[in-house]
Amino acid sequence: MRNIISKYWKLSLTLLFGVVVFWFWAVPYLSVMSFQEQYQLFLFGSGYFWERITVPGGLADYIGEFLTQLNYMPVVGTAILAVLYMLLQRTVWVLCRRVVSNGAEGIDGWYPISFLPSVMLWIQMGDENVMISFIIALLAALWAMVLYHVVSRDEAFPSSKYIKLLYIIVALPLMYWLFGPCMLMVAVYIAIFELIRGRSLACLAMGGMVLIYALAIILICAKWLQYPMFNLFAGINYYRYPQYVPAMQTAIEIVATLLPFILTLLPTWRKKTLAVITQIVVLVGGGWFFVSHAYDPMKYDLIDYDFLVRTKQWSKIILKAEKKQPSRPFDVSCVNLALAMQGQLSDRLFEFYQHGAEGLFPAFQRDMTTPLPTSEVFYRLGMVNDAERYAFEAQEAIPNHRKSGRLTKRIIECNIINGQYEVAMKYLRMLEKSLFYAGWAKEQKEMIRSGKVNDDPVYYTLRSYRQQRQDFLFSDTEMDQMLGLLYVQNYGNRMAFEYLMCYELLQRDLDRFNQYYPLGKYAHFNRIPTAYQQALVMQWTQQHGSFDGMPWSIEPGVCQMLNQFVGIFMKNQQDPSLRQPPLSNTFWSYYLVGEEGREKQGKQPMREIY
Repeated sequence: MRNIISKYWKLSLTLLFGVVVFWFWAVPYLSVMSFQEQYQLFLFGSGYFWERITVPGGLADYIGEFLTQLNYMPVVGTAILAVLYMLLQRTVWVLCRRVVSNGAEGIDGWYPISFLPSVMLWIQMGDENVMISFIIALLAALWAMVLYHVVSRDEAFPSSKYIKLLYIIVALPLMYWLFGPCMLMVAVYIAIFELIRGRSLACLAMGGMVLIYALAIILICAKWLQYPMFNLFAGINYYRYPQYVPAMQTAIEIVATLLPFILTLLPTWRKKTLAVITQIVVLVGGGWFFVSHAYDPMKYDLIDYDFLVRTKQWSKIILKAEKKQPSRPFDVSCVNLALAMQGQLSDRLFEFYQHGAEGLFPAFQRDMTTPLPTSEVFYRLGMVNDAERYAFEAQEAIPNHRKSGRLTKRIIECNIINGQYEVAMKYLRMLEKSLFYAGWAKEQKEMIRSGKVNDDPVYYTLRSYRQQRQDFLFSDTEMDQMLGLLYVQNYGNRMAFEYLMCYELLQRDLDRFNQYYPLGKYAHFNRIPTAYQQALVMQWTQQHGSFDGMPWSIEPGVCQMLNQFVGIFMKNQQDPSLRQPPLSNTFWSYYLVGEEGREKQGKQPMREIY
């Protein structure tokens, strides 16, 4: 048993590391897999391949996008990511054994330190804009270093130095074009390795020539390529925002390159077991600390909400909000949409923090994420043109100019509903070249060709909801009128009525609430929703002083709670109980005590798009 442990402990550590990485991305951060997939669309075909391969690092980008598309099945994506982490660690270890006395036994005591670049990568990927193409390029560079050791393994062979020279001449430009500036890691590694091994003026000259040759390759490319010099040295597709390079990216490249040489300066452990345990404790402790600080909870809450909306997990959205109150318009709009889809919006509106009218329709921002829940709300309300516009703007805002399978699909759906079949077919032909959207695209094409669009219940319903007037002009600053027009033309659109009434309550506009309230008879509620009861009973008591004679069926519990609220409010408007459940979960608290104060706060005008 002891012999087995002694033989396989290193491999066991690597596998355990892979399992932890898999759990991390498959459980608490599963939504990130979907986030990465939805902002790129891998297409099979020669045109797409040549489009990627014609820029430095194009092959890394192509492979990275191929792997990222598998995140459509998140568990598969997490498994691939775990394998990449393990490959990175094992390749670093192979280099360490090559450099340190050609694999002396004493180096085994330093095995845990080979996890350092992988742990640093884990920390870096707290930034959701790190692309898998960087990991691919990093691995390619490390494998190129290993291959250099293979071609130079026999110094007694007369032509070995010519083979090494030929390898350098061919490999460096090829590496740069296929995998990008991670090629500089290979050049630096070869230069240092030759200098350490030879310790002569000739070796120093050779190392210098390798570095000059690597820089010359980039400068030559700069002359013929229309890319800033910054991108040619830092990477075009390693990061979603081409104009920015994270400091951690450079740090990982440096550590992965120099770690094998650093080990030559470290002593051999006499007590290997103690050394291994010490390194593991330091790596686990330090890794946990930095990883926990690298993953911003606010940012990943947003990603989680977006994922749950995309996958229509309405109950989980509500459960998430019950555990932790949402605080931003993006989050609040997702919760309100989930409530509406579950038929709970008008009853439970004020059980959750509300951000004014922006909690229903967040103000437009030109980025790739924030328009998504608003587009989803518009789509389900029947505001098809506005749903398409927000989806299109989100896709065009993707920083590295990729397409999105999710957003392209939504654009197609909107065009089909509007009868714009030629436009829809153009996008469908593109999706047919993808892996996971091809089946859906073929179904939609067949449905259009057979003229059976109205047989689809979703398309049929949204066609009946959408605005029929040709002279209609959308105004986001008058959303109540937009919602009212939708509802009046089709009383079956109950979601439009609920959003209309909740919009007026969130605007604290009781006059318009009263104006629209009679339309509720067409919504066929079994009872007056709780939020409406609270608004009605507050108005009645303000005008009449008691509950007597109310024309509505107000539940006794609502009246009792209002009496409790008024009694506390009249004594002390700063009483903490007014801001805590159950009193805080009322329209009265929102209207009189809420953070926005008593002043009516309207929805901020949408920023100009064009």
